[in-house]
Amino acid sequence: MNTLFPGRPDYVGPKSGMFAFLHHEILCEPSDNVMERVDYVRQHKPPAEIETRLHHMMFLDAALCPAVAKRAPLDADYGAKLAPLEADYGAKRATLEADYAAKRAPLYADYAAKRATRYAHYAAKLAPLDADYEAKRAPLYADYEAKRATLYADYAAKRAPLDAEILDYIKAHIPDCSWNGESLVF
Repeated sequence: MNTLFPGRPDYVGPKSGMFAFLHHEILCEPSDNVMERVDYVRQHKPPAEIETRLHHMMFLDAALCPAVAKRAPLDADYGAKLAPLEADYGAKRATLEADYAAKRAPLYADYAAKRATRYAHYAAKLAPLDADYEAKRAPLYADYEAKRATLYADYAAKRAPLDAEILDYIKAHIPDCSWNGESLVF
């Protein structure tokens, strides 16, 4: 009976919980319905990747792999610390994007009306607007990334030993695991 590998035939294990390799660059992550991801891989991923992706998907039972349970509060703490950074960045960016959209709308309306003959004129007017937007967005994003990087570095350092335990557990069940430390190798 297959209770560990949702991407393999006859899976009867949990549909929600913590799973390994749902995405090729993430060791493990929660899922509310792993079968949706299995279906997505079958329908949308390159044919050369499908077998490897499905072969590696694995349910991680916290009772059998204690590092999964240990990682949960760490993930929650990181999420709680990241949320205000994302909210601040999102709020600042929303204002910037609204201003950009308001300034762009009349340009686009004019462009649409005269599209065939006026594209160069539109592009010439849009270029400085785009440049101004990017110039204003770049420091916002840089500030966000700098704050997030520090937060993530601390989170990653705390998570590393737990991920090593999780990977050992996975490799005990998938001896031919093609994880190279950063990604599944196809």
